[in-house]
Amino acid sequence: MELTRSEEIRLMIEGGAGSVMTLPEIIAAEINDFLISPQYDIMKQADDYYRNRSDVQRKENKYKNRSNTKIEHPILKKLVDQKANYLLSKPFSVESENKAYADALTEMFDGRFRQKIKSLGKGAVKSGIAWLAPYFEDSTLKWMRLPSTEVIPLWRDAEHTELDAYIRIYPQVVYSGRNKKTITRVEYWDRQGVRKYKTTYPIPSLSTLEPDYDSDPGTNEFPHFTVNGQPYNWDAVPIVWTKYNEEELPLCYFIKELIDDVNWQTSVTADVLRDIAKFIFILKNYGGQDIDQFTRELYEALAIQVEGDGGVEKLEPTLNIDAVMAFLDKNRRDLFDYGSGVDTKDPDLGNASGTAINFRYMDLDTDCAALGAELQGTFEQMKVFIDAALALTGKGDFTGDSFHVTFNADLPVNEADIIANIRGSDGIISRYTQLANHPWVDNVEEELQRIQDEKTREMEEFGAQMFAEDFTAAGQQQGGGVNGTE
Repeated sequence: MELTRSEEIRLMIEGGAGSVMTLPEIIAAEINDFLISPQYDIMKQADDYYRNRSDVQRKENKYKNRSNTKIEHPILKKLVDQKANYLLSKPFSVESENKAYADALTEMFDGRFRQKIKSLGKGAVKSGIAWLAPYFEDSTLKWMRLPSTEVIPLWRDAEHTELDAYIRIYPQVVYSGRNKKTITRVEYWDRQGVRKYKTTYPIPSLSTLEPDYDSDPGTNEFPHFTVNGQPYNWDAVPIVWTKYNEEELPLCYFIKELIDDVNWQTSVTADVLRDIAKFIFILKNYGGQDIDQFTRELYEALAIQVEGDGGVEKLEPTLNIDAVMAFLDKNRRDLFDYGSGVDTKDPDLGNASGTAINFRYMDLDTDCAALGAELQGTFEQMKVFIDAALALTGKGDFTGDSFHVTFNADLPVNEADIIANIRGSDGIISRYTQLANHPWVDNVEEELQRIQDEKTREMEEFGAQMFAEDFTAAGQQQGGGVNGTE
């Protein structure tokens, strides 16, 4: 009978090793496969390109005294950051039918958490898939961004929607006596807890792993987290993820060749401009020994010696780089086109109307809408951890409630038109929905509270004014009767 990795692990844990591989052996095999996989190479390459180190660094020149320029353009960084900033630079809003749940989530989703979500979205575009792991610190739920190259998922299904476990590998600097060295930590996380191992760095071809007793000399098995000294395990594998697309491919995978072409063409053109001579001399019956002597005589004596009917002719080379510039301009347009971005250097963009701007941003908006849908799924994955944390900290049991996150894209808009449309929707949609789409509102709950506070103050002032007016009117009426009597 053939077993999948996940089935083999479950069989080994539940029934003992028997004839199957041990857990350290399975983890070692998974690490070996991951480090030589095409996906790992693609993620490493995408990270290099984001850091502005492309294949142009391999450019060589075999000729002596000739330039070998290597010009990089941070195109991938611009596109990745543009998507993350467009979708996630503005605070997102949280909605729930249970107000207590919405308030608890708003408090939990503080500035630090929102930065993590932005980093998660950016990591998904950059690497194809990005990961967040929950942990507790001072009885507070927090999240850690794990580099995509450190996480090896063990998927339960072919669609990659559920995990049986995941392996994390990462280097760490340690000190042994007075010696400093780097080792590789390995962690295996599943629903039963975490098992820790270690090996050398860099990672060799592994056959098994050594248990890591550095945290606790007595064991290498630990619960997911502890609160007030009490150990707990989550009801799910403690990690969530966001994919850039179903194939888990980074943006770099689709535009790498265009980036390479821009860098190479620019670098080669720069070489030509640096090396080209202002004049090319044609020598006939030169009386000197070599070209170096000719150059020296020309610059020192402003004359050269020739023999017989010898002489010197001069050519002026012409350099036309218009074709190169046109080619680079086309590549730039293609990069923003196929990378689903917006070229902010487009001279026509600044004078575009609202409709034209929406059209220019259509590809970016569509791509970010898909990323936003993936992030909605990420929040659904988070719910089990969030609800457990709220219950543990005494905030309440919200397992039966749901919530929705609305992202506020940073699209250049005509605010006057939006505000007019919102005012025109009075009586058609809720005040909450109106505020959620208002360009000046960052936090809907806070704005609703401000509106309520203003109404309360107005009612109090109105009531006090009414009482003062009634009192004054009564006094005037009484005084008028006395005067009339007199």
